[in-house]
Amino acid sequence: MAKTNQKLLTFLEQNPKSTKNEIQEATGLKGLQLYNLLRKFVKDETIVEHPNQTYSIATIDGTEEQEPVQQTTKSFTVKPKATTRDSSKYKFEGEEYGKGPLVRAVVSKYVEDNPKTTYKQLKEVFPDELLKRFGIFQDEKTAKEIAPKGKRYFEKPEQLIKLKDRHIVVCNQFTLANIQPFLKVAKTLGYKIK
Repeated sequence: MAKTNQKLLTFLEQNPKSTKNEIQEATGLKGLQLYNLLRKFVKDETIVEHPNQTYSIATIDGTEEQEPVQQTTKSFTVKPKATTRDSSKYKFEGEEYGKGPLVRAVVSKYVEDNPKTTYKQLKEVFPDELLKRFGIFQDEKTAKEIAPKGKRYFEKPEQLIKLKDRHIVVCNQFTLANIQPFLKVAKTLGYKIK
């Protein structure tokens, strides 16, 4: 499924305003599978459906992409018989990050800028709905309940973020599609991410 998603997103990045037929010919996705993927990505605001039933990659604010996406790297191409993992990079505060580390850096910066922030207040800024299964962050106990085998949150001692009332761990389970809601919130908070 991830390969299929990546194939579609890669094609649309390189061929904005493509029709379903063009997508089908280029990617081999057909029928209900293509329909469901397009519908899912439009709903997630990862892609934009134009009035003439063509599709393009969306920008952070959900509108059509005008120029090539700046945050992607050259390794964003699909290679046959190889795992196609998105390795997009983002610039924040002069540093380059992958998706999960970027989220941790933004949350950490928000806490640094607002040192009296409580757990409840931070949940209002970055609600769990931004990342449905895991939430953007959790306290250590909740993170262990959600992901008992670990590796779903940044849990090393140096990665913990100290709030006024407890320590939190930030989730590391981000994809090109599910990071979009977080990027929108970060933008509304005034954080510049390229």
